[in-house]
Amino acid sequence: MTVNLNMSKIMLAAILIASFTAGAFLSYLWVVGYYVSLEINVPDKPAICIQNFTVLAENPSFFNITVLNPSFSPREARILGVQVLTGDGALHQVSQINPEISGGGYRLDVGSSETFVCSWKWASYAGQQITVMVLVEEGSGATFITRLPFVGVDIIDITLNPERGSTFSLIIRNFEDSVSEVDLKRVEVIVDELNYSVETEPKLPIKLKPADSTSLLCKWNWTDYQGGTITVIVRTEQGYAARKTYTIPVYVIFNVSEVKFNPADTTRFNITLVNFEESLLALNVTSISIRLENGTVLKPINITPPLPFILNVDETAVFVCEWNWSELRNEEIIITVSTEQGYKVKVAQRVP
Repeated sequence: MTVNLNMSKIMLAAILIASFTAGAFLSYLWVVGYYVSLEINVPDKPAICIQNFTVLAENPSFFNITVLNPSFSPREARILGVQVLTGDGALHQVSQINPEISGGGYRLDVGSSETFVCSWKWASYAGQQITVMVLVEEGSGATFITRLPFVGVDIIDITLNPERGSTFSLIIRNFEDSVSEVDLKRVEVIVDELNYSVETEPKLPIKLKPADSTSLLCKWNWTDYQGGTITVIVRTEQGYAARKTYTIPVYVIFNVSEVKFNPADTTRFNITLVNFEESLLALNVTSISIRLENGTVLKPINITPPLPFILNVDETAVFVCEWNWSELRNEEIIITVSTEQGYKVKVAQRVP
């Protein structure tokens, strides 16, 4: 009985040893086959890779990439440039790189790596996926797909007060999920292909942390653009921007219906003003001025009825302006009528 038990143990041990030996042999064959396959497929041209990519949300004017020429590469690599493909399908060539990549390329020895500082303003693509591509001479370049950090600035609201045509209000926020604070530095208005820089209260710059918002009173007269569309842009020191398009309602229709000179009396002229029935408010007329061809601006000696004058909705008023125009015959002048609310009307008139 004892002899059979010992024989069973010996057989079990022999089986286990045989199994381990067979397993080790198979593993050896697999490993050798793997390395043999690598040796067979060793590239005959440089094949670089991007080891690392870094950006700073606080300064979206550049990014860093670390490029490696692996030890199995057959020879040095010549890096020719860096490109960025954005989600809109645009291909951007990075023109400023440090260390500099000359016309002959940047030499990267086998087993070596280099970190390049790439100047490229990516604020417009914050939060979006991009593909970074490193080009090499006679070899395989490298690509790296990543998502840029998100920083979002938004114009929540634009408010116009029809009683104050020379200002408007903005509410601006830094998104809650932004990864960085921003410094508001400038407000611009674009209209009719013209760009206006706008003064604000409180004055800029103003710092906005993520989830913060602020209100700005913007000093810009919008009354000439009633019924038209403007674009308001808020820019930050970091390069991020918020943009909003707004159509200005028509609050007031105000016009000069007639300017009359009497050749028999060169000491005065008459001007007729109309506040149309479609207007939403009465106007307080505060000034009538005359601009000469040489740029000189004059005001009448006396105006009847006197200013300021309330011109109600659907009302017409004639003003007699005392001004000696005898020396300005046949000259074209520009008459400007201004109101307290910021509405103005101009008319060109040739002196008889």
